[in-house]
Amino acid sequence: MVTPPETPAINGRPPQQRSIALWLVPFAVLGIVTALFLQVLWPAAVQPEPEQPQPVLTQENAGELCRSLEEDPKEYVGDTVLRRRWELRRQSCNMAFAAHPDDLYFKVQVGRWMPYEQKAEAIRLWREAAAQGSAEAYYEIYEHHKSWDRGHPERPQSVTRAEAAEALHKAAELGHPFATRMLIRRLMDGDIVKRDLVAARYWAERAVNNPATGSSRADLSLTLGSLLATSDKPEERSRGLDILERIARGPYVFGAKRELANAIRNENPVRARALLEEARSADPGGAIVPLAQMLISGEGGPADPKRAVSLLKGVSDSWMAKGMLGQLMLEGKWVPRNIQEGVRLIDLASGYDYDTRIQVLRLLAQYPEVRLDYPEHLLFDAAEAAELDEPGAMQALIALKLSANTQFHDRPGACKLIETAVSRGDQSMAQRLADCRAS
Repeated sequence: MVTPPETPAINGRPPQQRSIALWLVPFAVLGIVTALFLQVLWPAAVQPEPEQPQPVLTQENAGELCRSLEEDPKEYVGDTVLRRRWELRRQSCNMAFAAHPDDLYFKVQVGRWMPYEQKAEAIRLWREAAAQGSAEAYYEIYEHHKSWDRGHPERPQSVTRAEAAEALHKAAELGHPFATRMLIRRLMDGDIVKRDLVAARYWAERAVNNPATGSSRADLSLTLGSLLATSDKPEERSRGLDILERIARGPYVFGAKRELANAIRNENPVRARALLEEARSADPGGAIVPLAQMLISGEGGPADPKRAVSLLKGVSDSWMAKGMLGQLMLEGKWVPRNIQEGVRLIDLASGYDYDTRIQVLRLLAQYPEVRLDYPEHLLFDAAEAAELDEPGAMQALIALKLSANTQFHDRPGACKLIETAVSRGDQSMAQRLADCRAS
């Protein structure tokens, strides 16, 4: 009996794989043809647009170019084009200022476009222009501190916090629209400038009548209404509620229903909760936290803690939601108790809320085993609040520096703060000062 020879496999593939490969060939050909066809139809998709020629800088057009190039283009132009534009702007402003050394606009712009290495010269120019009444120069002094000096105590302070605060006030007084808007925010948050809601209401009135570029009157009115609604003066609160009601009923303005809900929550919790339910899809970061609080406490309707926790976990990008989850972790009632993670989340939420910042200081002293990833940031904010004499800041920072928390323990630093507190008239610190001097 003769055994028939084995049939060799073509290209080393088994028959099933070979059939699949042959079946895919038409699709591969079709893909190549389609790609070539699309390249013919839309050559712009693969061909970069030609770069527009830069205008030629002359003595005659330097001032015009300096002004026209102040704002960067809103559309994408590419890094190379943008850098050439920046260089032309710098050169044109320098040339315009050289020709018109008394022009405050050009003086401020020259300082704005100087490299960071020349910051001292830029600040000198701004201080000169500010002394001559330039609102823009005052604002640049404030902005320099906020962007470069604040948060870096290890650096020499080119512009101190006190100078920056005064400059921001001066710019607002001179009618600088964006400075006015920033001053309101600072007066509400309590950094660089001491918190003062009465002053914030005053400046909010002025901002509505002099809106900054890019700000809508409706948004500024919403801020004004929210501030007035917290006033202890009945006539101001009534006016604030009227403003919020009008905005909430009108064309959509982000945050309007949330702010109205917060304003009427004590008097009308049922309506407040309904407003927050309406707002949570469009404004999850702002509406869900007060809604979750009401769901947990049964305020304005049936209690539903499980749904509250679910809503908070569903907005992981909201600092307010993180902060409330952290609060719940401290209690361990509706989520597992976790002091370390709870304090960490509360710290993340503290950037825009002074009371939360003070709470973090106290928690770190109470739970000395807790560690933060960026303790220097917390210390800077706390020291700034103590310098501004914000309520409770000095006492909380001293307690933290005297605590057993090794990340923050600093007895010499605490003693310096105690001495400052006593010099301000805080006699409750007198015995501690005596202990410091005795040790």
